[in-house]
Amino acid sequence: MIKEVNHACEKLNNTLGIFVELPNPKKKALKMAAVCNLIVGAGLMVAGIAFPSKSCALLGGISVISSVVLRKESKNKTHES
Repeated sequence: MIKEVNHACEKLNNTLGIFVELPNPKKKALKMAAVCNLIVGAGLMVAGIAFPSKSCALLGGISVISSVVLRKESKNKTHES
């Protein structure tokens, strides 16, 4: 997914005549981000369930989903660059 977004942005950059380079995170960075999102998401979900704030539970759920997507993306990385 990251490769596709970078490719689309590169085409847009060429069309507009500008140069903006997006980061291409390494596999280890993606895994660490997935773990952090999972921990924060689980904490927010517990807080949302324990307290009357349902928005915390919603944000926690989104964070957990983000963790799953990042983990899948890290598995699709074939090299470290």
